[in-house]
Amino acid sequence: MLCLAMAAGLLLDALPVRAQTSPDGLQLITAARQTDTAAVRRLLTAGADPNSRYGDGTTALHWAAHRDAAALVTLLLDTGAAVNAVDDHGTTPLALACLNGSLPVVQILLTAGADANLARGNGETPLMTAARVGNLEVVRSLLAAGADPNTVEATLGQTALMRAIAENHTPVARVLLEVGGSVSARSTNRFTALLFAAQQGNIEAARLLLSAGADVNEAAPDGIGGNTNARNRFVEETEAAALLVAIDSEHAEMALFLLEQGADPNHAGAGRTALHAAVQRVMPEVVTALLERGADPDARLERRLPFVSRRIYQDNGLAPSNIGATPFFLAASFGDLEIMRILADAGADPMLRANDGTTALMVAAGADYVDGADKYGRRWFGDNLPLQET
Repeated sequence: MLCLAMAAGLLLDALPVRAQTSPDGLQLITAARQTDTAAVRRLLTAGADPNSRYGDGTTALHWAAHRDAAALVTLLLDTGAAVNAVDDHGTTPLALACLNGSLPVVQILLTAGADANLARGNGETPLMTAARVGNLEVVRSLLAAGADPNTVEATLGQTALMRAIAENHTPVARVLLEVGGSVSARSTNRFTALLFAAQQGNIEAARLLLSAGADVNEAAPDGIGGNTNARNRFVEETEAAALLVAIDSEHAEMALFLLEQGADPNHAGAGRTALHAAVQRVMPEVVTALLERGADPDARLERRLPFVSRRIYQDNGLAPSNIGATPFFLAASFGDLEIMRILADAGADPMLRANDGTTALMVAAGADYVDGADKYGRRWFGDNLPLQET
């Protein structure tokens, strides 16, 4: 996995050697790795093969690009180095230059004929690499050289636009949108660029995407963007809209922005509404905004809560599912007086029962709160009489 270490920007000292690589070829690669331009020139003049390879398939040009050695890159190309050489992991010199954000080296390689769309073994193109690194000028150079902004990476199914937004590189996202980056493309886990923006709380990126035609109510599996195992283990096949993703990611300002942009406050494809989520995440300002925009204060929980919330319920001695719970019921179970009052003032019915017959008063009276607090639900010390009175 040596090339992966290179891609992470680590220095490599000991590399396996291919049996067929000549001694002068090995010396050439070593000199390039050490950015010893004089030694490289001397070895090339003496007849060393510029395309000699180490045991992982890397060439002198790979190392020159990795070291941001523009003059050395030019020397190797002028003496016959293969500009699109790939190592055993499918990595090209251009991919390494993009990872480093080295504009001069990228431009030299592109001028020499580097393929701007040649992907690594995992399907990541140079443009995707540059987008996640966030080097705007490298992205521009790749696009000018014909890079396709809508190529889909093989492993996670992401595009360059998704990579840019997932790393909060909004200027890069803007350029990709200008050249036709798709706002409707979905990753393997069915996330779109807007859902990544919601997950990151990146309002500027979300605004760009909505202006480019993204649907504010588009949905994906219950808020799990890149973790397929977590989705399979803990989440039903459900649909969470951007509003719910923003709330579950604890980005209140993003949630408020999406509501202003027309997000449906009653979307319940995930078996729970944004109002349920805002109660769970202790966001009174979002609860208020949802209610003002028509959220149903008595919406029922149709599926089990996400894994983390279920665990908190169990820690407090509550039922693990509470199917049928209303937002008021959840607020009572978490001991949130402020949100309970907000919901009651909006007309929430405090007498509604969960499917197992439990009422809000029952969970308030029977909850055994313990020391400590966490961001998902408030835990109390001692007497819970104020909660029961509410």
